[in-house]
Amino acid sequence: MATTCPKCGATAGTSAEECPQCGILFSKWQQRESNVASGDTARYAAIANATSSEFNWTILIIVATVVAAIFYFLNLDAPQ
Repeated sequence: MATTCPKCGATAGTSAEECPQCGILFSKWQQRESNVASGDTARYAAIANATSSEFNWTILIIVATVVAAIFYFLNLDAPQ
């Protein structure tokens, strides 16, 4: 019997350890699901917060770089 990926719905072989479509590891997915079902979500909340913080810094750096580039190029066209 084939395994269906819980993330993307692709069909994998019965002995497959990961999804051929999206690459999710079935054993890690099952471990996470059992931890969530038992109420042990502290580990995943910490990971989500760290990722969110890193994402915020990345957005801030990109925006600052774009603003600096705009001011730089506008200043090039200004009369001396």
